[in-house]
Parts: sequence; C-alpha cells; structure tokens
Amino acid sequence: MSTESESAYAILGQEVPLGSVDKALKELWGQDDARTKASLLNFAIYSEKAESMEENTRLLEEITLEQACRGLLILAVPGEKRSARAWITAHCQLQDGHKSVCSEQVSFLLEQGNANQVRNVVFAHLDSDLPLACWWQDNLTSNFDERLYSVIDVLFIDSSKWSNPSADFTTLLNALSHDSVRFAVYDLSWLRSHLFRTALAACFQDVVALAELPKLNRIEIYYSKGNRLSALLLVAWIGVRMKCGLDMAGKDIRLQSPEGILINVSLVETTGAEHLQKIILRSKAATFTVTRECGAHYVCSRVEIGDHIYEEMLPADSVSDVALIVDQLSRMGGQSLYFQMVPMLQKMIG
Repeated sequence: MSTESESAYAILGQEVPLGSVDKALKELWGQDDARTKASLLNFAIYSEKAESMEENTRLLEEITLEQACRGLLILAVPGEKRSARAWITAHCQLQDGHKSVCSEQVSFLLEQGNANQVRNVVFAHLDSDLPLACWWQDNLTSNFDERLYSVIDVLFIDSSKWSNPSADFTTLLNALSHDSVRFAVYDLSWLRSHLFRTALAACFQDVVALAELPKLNRIEIYYSKGNRLSALLLVAWIGVRMKCGLDMAGKDIRLQSPEGILINVSLVETTGAEHLQKIILRSKAATFTVTRECGAHYVCSRVEIGDHIYEEMLPADSVSDVALIVDQLSRMGGQSLYFQMVPMLQKMIG
C-alpha cells in the first residue's frame, strides 16, 4: 500500500485488528461519558472503487445527522493477496457546544474480497437485531449473493451507475424472486424524478388538460450527462400510467397509446448540474412543460391549450443522494410501481 493510499485512510479513524472491532468500539465509548451511542438501524455502504472511502465517510456523516445508525463502510478491491483491514470512528452531533448523540462507523478494506468475505464481515458486525439498510454503489457484482441480500431490509441502488443496466436489473429481479428475500428497493435514479412526476401529474388536474392526455404524440426529456437512465425511467412511468405499449424502431423509442396513437420519444443530453432539467409533452393542440432551472429551489409547470394557459411554481426539495436516502429511511416502504416499469425499461435499453 503506497504512502498516498495510507494517508487517504486517515479519515476512517483508528485502525484496529479485524477480530477486535467490538472490543475497540466498547473502549471508544468508554473514553468519554459525554457521548451517548445511538442506533436505530445498521446502514452499510458497499463499493468496489478504491477512491470511494473518503467520499463515503462524508456521506455517512451526513446521513447520521438525520438517522442514528451503526455505519458499515465496505470497500472490496483487487489486491496482490487476500487481506482485510478495519477502522473505527464516531460521528457526533453537537448540543450546547458538547458532543452528545453519536453514531459509530466501522470501515473495512477487503483486498481480493469475494462474496464469502463480504458476507462474513457484514454478518459479524451488525448491531444486534436492528434492521439493515444497504447502499450498494455501482454494479451488482457476484458479491451481491443470496446469503447476503437475504438479510437486507432496505436496498438502495443507482441504476444510472450500472455499466450493463439490463443485466443488473435481471440480477435484481432474480434476487427478489427468492422466498427468503424481504428487502425493499429504492433506485436513486427513479427517486430523482419525483419532483417532475408530481408536477407533471398536476398538469392534468382539470378536465380540459385531461382530455388531451389520450391525444399525446410526442415526449421530450432533457437530462444532464450520465442520467439517461433517469430519463428512460420517466418515459417508462408515463408509458405504464397511460397503459401504453412500446414500439421500438431501431434505436428510436415510441410509445403506443391504447387509442393506437404513436408517441415519439426524444431524449436530449444537455449541460447543467440537475439530473433532469425539462420534460415536454405535446399533442396537436396542447403543450405541457415542466422545467427546473439548474440549482433552483422550485419546478415550474406550464400548460398551453389554445388560449387556455396555466402556470404553476412548486417548491423543490434537495435531490442530493443523502437527502433522498434519509427521506426513504424515514418511511421504510416500498416501490411497487417501480417494478411495474422495469420490463418496459429493459426493452428500451436493450
């Protein structure tokens, strides 16, 4: 391990022998009576990117501000030989200038880490019988195996990060087909479109607008680089909600409405920080537009049907990954509609 690599792990806290993690945690809490350990769940972040530890520690620190938990950071990377290292630290909230409620973090570096090693590390270091939420970053590799995901209660994924989305969706669906599996799934790529879906649905509240819905013939979605899959999820949502079929003409995407109207889909990559920036639905007589200016704290919708024009501005919450995850942890539900869209989505991505 290079000196540069070692310095990057300083943020992880105190390195301890793998077999002494629990003992070291007890000693950590015994050092300061002003600190109170708090934990409502286990929250694991799994990554196979060597540079992810520092960023994931920062993300976990943000999560513990809203959700008391035992944090497990797991980094599985290639190496010259199989080895495992561990670190412990605590993230504390300040009250009246003093440390008060703290969440603990245990970090693991697994070189040549396979499914057995990842699973054993997780099983051995869960906090009592508390539920397990896992943020599985990037691809669903072979380390995502049944004996591991069978103990997960909530799984966070980001399908926009997958190098082969169709294959990973198949892996996910196969996992959910096992009787022993009980986890709820939250796809950050899907959650990011919540503001647009809410605003778009609001465009069709009155009867004049609703009458144009079966007459739509074009959908345009503008998204930032790397977020095409979020845009496709939005297309699939519209298709499922309108009970459309999918008509693929080469790489061109078209929906076919129950009335037999073909709806041409245009996906446009643009610059900007927001994952999704604009969606336009068109019929011969109407235009429905939802936009979010980059960095703005609101989304704007506009309905134009001849002389009938209606505009609305809706507040937009933060769509950072941490904000999305914390929001879902507070609900602990599921996404039934999400899985209704996956078959259409898989056909669109090939």
